Amino acid sequence: MANLMSFAFLLFAQNEVPKPDAEATGPNYQLMMLMIFGIMAMFFFMTMPQKREKKRWNDMVEALKKNDRVLMSCGIIGKVHVVHREKNEIVIKFDDDSNTKMTFSLAAVARILDQTKDNSDEK
Repeated sequence: MANLMSFAFLLFAQNEVPKPDAEATGPNYQLMMLMIFGIMAMFFFMTMPQKREKKRWNDMVEALKKNDRVLMSCGIIGKVHVVHREKNEIVIKFDDDSNTKMTFSLAAVARILDQTKDNSDEK
């Protein structure tokens, strides 16, 4: 039985250890770093338009004042009556005759409409 085990050992044993190729010496760290920087640059360029749009919206909300015509995200158009920046609320006036007002979150403001349209409606 011992002879059989030693025969199996000799059968599977190799005399020479395979030597690695000269070209395949290890991982290419320069390529890995280039890929990591490429992915980081891709994420940077993907988030730039979002940051730009957020800054534009913040500037628009900061510029809100009484009697500005605004379009809300739900599609309602009205005039700004009061802006409560500390509460993040805005009061919109819809009808001058019945003095109808509603309170919205500042986040619901979609855009400020042109004042020229408002002046042409009054004429």
